[in-house]
Amino acid sequence: MRAIAVSVWIFINLVFFGMCGYIYLLWSQYWHYISKRQHDTQLLPKVERPIVDYYQEHMPAEILHMQREALRSQTSPPVVRQRPKPRFKSHHKTSVTNCKDCDAANAKRYSAFRSKLVIRLRSVLHDESNVFKSKLDNPYSVEFKGVARSPKIPASNLLCRLKHVVPSVTTITGEEPAFKDSPIRQAVPKTKLFEPNERYNTCAIVSNAGALNGSNLGRIIDSHDLVLRFNHAPTIGYEKDVGKKTTIRILNSQVASKKHFKFLKNKMYTGIKILVWDPCSYTSTLEQWKENPDFDVFTPYMKHRRAKPKTNLHLLNPRVLWTLWDFLQTHTSVRIRPNPPSSGFLGIALLLPHCDRVRLFEYVPSVRMTPRCHYFDNEVDTSCTFGVWHPLAAEKLLSLSLNQEDDFTTFQTGYITIPGYSNLKCST
Repeated sequence: MRAIAVSVWIFINLVFFGMCGYIYLLWSQYWHYISKRQHDTQLLPKVERPIVDYYQEHMPAEILHMQREALRSQTSPPVVRQRPKPRFKSHHKTSVTNCKDCDAANAKRYSAFRSKLVIRLRSVLHDESNVFKSKLDNPYSVEFKGVARSPKIPASNLLCRLKHVVPSVTTITGEEPAFKDSPIRQAVPKTKLFEPNERYNTCAIVSNAGALNGSNLGRIIDSHDLVLRFNHAPTIGYEKDVGKKTTIRILNSQVASKKHFKFLKNKMYTGIKILVWDPCSYTSTLEQWKENPDFDVFTPYMKHRRAKPKTNLHLLNPRVLWTLWDFLQTHTSVRIRPNPPSSGFLGIALLLPHCDRVRLFEYVPSVRMTPRCHYFDNEVDTSCTFGVWHPLAAEKLLSLSLNQEDDFTTFQTGYITIPGYSNLKCST
């Protein structure tokens, strides 16, 4: 009996010390992460939440090399060397086999680029899924309670699910209880942002990516029936690359509320459809959002409505953002960043009910990918393509899975195509 008691006592002590060691290991890893985060924060200048859809992060050497090559090809025109004329007429004919070899080489090149891009996007996803990060950086108090689904499902089924979850993007009508006694109710345009039966054949969503510089996509973009742009991205002076046609703009609340964006004066915000969005907390009601918006979006909205009453200007119902976020998280195998989706993903959800085909230009980066953030300024930030504030990595992987274009169109020409809801055959 004494031997048994001693054995039990030894076993209990081993278990106890093993648990203590495990807890100590976790705790030391946690504080190592915290100290590293604080050190990195001290090295970086303090900035406000970004006014664009991107954030800072470290980029691996292989992606930086790809970006440098893309930037070099844009800034340094190829040198054309004059070949000496042959003394006798050549009797050699162009080999068809060589052309086929070129096509095969190009296909291999685009396939390799796709692989590296997907690896990088998944790397960002796994970095964002860090349990310590998700607990420390959760300003909107997100608590996902849904059920994760396999991301490997057919594109048509995925679109049908999105259609079921967000059949249309809803805006503030003024009839909500939160706004019945508010001036907002009278300010909301009688014309809806999109009428239920409003349809377009082709729609273009133009990103603000620096890769649009030198793309010569302007004519293709303007050929679409509807063109959607974001925030304060200009067209004047950039028509060759981004076109000049604008049907609708999606603005975040910082662009609407901060004076240097000239929301009330700039002509780019006149005579088009405009959707302004401001995030609420994950569980906030409209009443709570009205009393405590992320930025004061209501004051500039009212001023713009009084100054330009003919502009079709609407406020997004902020609950839509978290419905889209839930959809992303449901169809992503790891935790995604607990911040609202980007304006680009919101644009997809907005146009799918009204367009037969939605084309997104440089939303999924092409071989022109560059460290330059926007086509209209010289800011260099290698994180602009992949993002860490919005769950851009999850958005782009999902969009890539819905893409109908081949690798040449996607990674050389620079756009993906997603079929609209009218093309779907969804089971009820």
